[in-house]
Amino acid sequence: MAGKKDSKSKKKAATSPKLTNICHKHSISEEDIKSVQTNLLKWYDMEQRTLPWRDIAKTEQDPNIRGYSVWVSEVMLQQTQVATVIPYFNKWIKQWPTVESLSMADVEDVLRTWAGLGYYSRGRRLHEGAKIVTDKLGGNIPNNVPELMKLLPGIGAYSASAIASVAFQKPVGVVDGNVVRVLSRMRILGSPVSQTQVREHLWDLANKMVSPARPGDFNQALMELGATVCTPQNPNCSSCPVNSNCSAYLMTKDHKVCSLDSFMKKDVQNKKVLASKSNNIDVPDIENIGECSFCLPTSVWHENPQVTAFPCKVEKKSARQEKVTVLVIKRAEKLFLTRRPEKGLLAGLWEFPSCIVSEDSDKGIKSAFESIARELGVPTSVLSSKSFVGEVIHLFSHIHTTYIVNHIVLENSVKMKSTKKENMWITEEEFNSAAVSTAMKKVLAIVKKADNPPKKEVKSKKRKLSAEDSKQTSIKSFFK
Repeated sequence: MAGKKDSKSKKKAATSPKLTNICHKHSISEEDIKSVQTNLLKWYDMEQRTLPWRDIAKTEQDPNIRGYSVWVSEVMLQQTQVATVIPYFNKWIKQWPTVESLSMADVEDVLRTWAGLGYYSRGRRLHEGAKIVTDKLGGNIPNNVPELMKLLPGIGAYSASAIASVAFQKPVGVVDGNVVRVLSRMRILGSPVSQTQVREHLWDLANKMVSPARPGDFNQALMELGATVCTPQNPNCSSCPVNSNCSAYLMTKDHKVCSLDSFMKKDVQNKKVLASKSNNIDVPDIENIGECSFCLPTSVWHENPQVTAFPCKVEKKSARQEKVTVLVIKRAEKLFLTRRPEKGLLAGLWEFPSCIVSEDSDKGIKSAFESIARELGVPTSVLSSKSFVGEVIHLFSHIHTTYIVNHIVLENSVKMKSTKKENMWITEEEFNSAAVSTAMKKVLAIVKKADNPPKKEVKSKKRKLSAEDSKQTSIKSFFK
């Protein structure tokens, strides 16, 4: 039996990933933690932006309303800038001030209110989550990370930590894009953040650093610092409240005195001499990349010996190119729309009949259009009257879409067969408030422009003076 156990353990050890050797400079001391907490919170108290969800989290006594407002804000802020979210958040909270009121809302109204924010599945999941809280959890929003992640759809580690700390003052750290940047520079993490061990290390740092007395404020301060001071480009390091704890800043500052090659030397005595030449600034050395996989490669630092060298830059995948044929059908001042599938991109939204072009050619575009016509049962005699309007380009996060727009006006007598998709006829006014994507609004705009081209201004021609006109007496002559 013992032999079997040993063989199993050896096999497990052989298949397990090798633990990363982490240099001491990537960790943080208790002294640094206390310094960061004190200075960052002091800065935040003076410099924090006024945001509506923050006001609710600070002043609201009801924990469920606090949790709900932070939950809504965090979901809206995913992949969306703060300035864009503020008016949407205010409108949302005014319409559905509590989780109970959201749970009773019609999903169509939810998607309509969300229209323009993008990533529409977020709004749908908020609605689903509100129903779960009301129907299964007695109206009480979970107040800790494990339950938030387990019970509410669309809630990951970051969102759960943000809600738990900001709304319920749980001492847990957060790691979003801004925090990744701040901590990567503070602890000079030079490996791609996409690596699992790097992400785990960042979460470990965040959880160690969070203030147990003011966890919500500390986490918001860390994110605020990344958004306003420790920015991706041109960070304002001189005004950073924690620059004395930032290894990247100290390295950059010291680079003017000592080159990177000096930092690479292994001899302890040399390091002491270099430190004294650097005005006694305790700057962590960059060690050989072979010894620590979290260190930044020396070649990268040579190219950019600045704070912006961190975090490690990873090339983003280029957006997928896609062409879509769109048919805008109008009859008696009404527009024909179909419903998108309940899952996938723009799930559940209304759109003009569309079809992805499988082959990027005139033949492929024609085939896609014919596919739409067949599904809708538009008579062949009518198809000849369709007009090509133009192209609309819309950028999603991972798809670069070109909409090829065609337009048909149907007589009242022309009938279409029922399509498999849910559909409806609506007025333009109804369209403007319907749950449609920004891309479809662009499509309608180009159709309207084609139907109502701007009138050319007729310039008035100047009358040519005749010979007699040139001999006319000027008014000045009467005063001589």
